[in-house]
Amino acid sequence: MSDTPAPDFAMLRAVEILAEMYERAQRDGSAPPPPAEAPIALFSETLAFRVGVTTRSEVEAALGIAFSYPARGWHTYCVKGSHGERLFLSAFYSNTVLAAAELYVPKVDRAPKLTPRNVHFRFVPSELEPGAQFGALPDYFGRITALPAGLGAYGDMFEARFPGGAAYAMGNNGVIERLAIYILDEAAAGGG
Repeated sequence: MSDTPAPDFAMLRAVEILAEMYERAQRDGSAPPPPAEAPIALFSETLAFRVGVTTRSEVEAALGIAFSYPARGWHTYCVKGSHGERLFLSAFYSNTVLAAAELYVPKVDRAPKLTPRNVHFRFVPSELEPGAQFGALPDYFGRITALPAGLGAYGDMFEARFPGGAAYAMGNNGVIERLAIYILDEAAAGGG
């Protein structure tokens, strides 16, 4: 006979379950969600802002000449949200190809008093727009704790990767206030 006590199968099973929960939490907390299968674009029925694809001449043909705001190099238009609210749509080009685009609620008093164009933009394929709840984000968006430099400070920040780019949804109190897309492969936009 052995002096070793028989294993407590309930205790072994509890340890296995805790180990599985720990491993799942480690995976879920540190691994980003899988990327979106298709590129994410800021879309309207007249124009799609697609990083690495859309050209400045296409944008100007559809929307006209932009206002230089919030900094040199950004080309900004004022558009309508789905409830008639004023939104800014800012584009940044590398050479003549779109490298970044943002759709956001202007929050500073010194923002130019531009008249909204009667055009409505949103993220596709998800149909997201400023004013939506973060609960509407597709599964390929994951929470992040820090944004790339220049995107501002928000309490809620989410990122999604897609072929050639990254998309961001930012806001406060559970409401999206800013959507942004950025090219990840600048060589694809003719930059370098």
